[in-house]
Amino acid sequence: MKTVERVLTGAIAFAFVLAGIGSRPGFAQSGSDPSSTIAPLPAVQSQGQTEFLTGGIGADEVEAILKEARTWPLVLQLAQNAPTHAAYISDVRVTIKDESGKILLDTITEGPFLLAKLAPGKYSIDASYESKTLHRDVSIGKGGSNKIMLLWPASGNEKDR
Repeated sequence: MKTVERVLTGAIAFAFVLAGIGSRPGFAQSGSDPSSTIAPLPAVQSQGQTEFLTGGIGADEVEAILKEARTWPLVLQLAQNAPTHAAYISDVRVTIKDESGKILLDTITEGPFLLAKLAPGKYSIDASYESKTLHRDVSIGKGGSNKIMLLWPASGNEKDR
């Protein structure tokens, strides 16, 4: 299990996701200087008909994902509470099922973000980290984007958040 060094400061990082900062598809540009470094997004993967990407290791990749997030129907942000802050986490097993219970996606994240292209409908999400599973039900609307932050309790604290 790796805890990503980048620390959440309350809802600031989540606010970036909600803001849906615009981007060129597939790339993010640091700052307004055109000569800035361009950070590519992690590769889009597929399981059956479901396309997804996962990542967010390093500031450039986080920025690229945050900019791309508004174009994906489902955006999961993964963090674990700690005494003074919440920290991004990875290596989370995420399972997404459709309304009939069919598994559409079963993967282990490679960073604190998972973006998934899902058709409009109702889905259930189970995400497991350090033997603690969080469950969410979500409805995806046509043309919409659902952004969900999953926040695990600090190690040793069994309270679900």
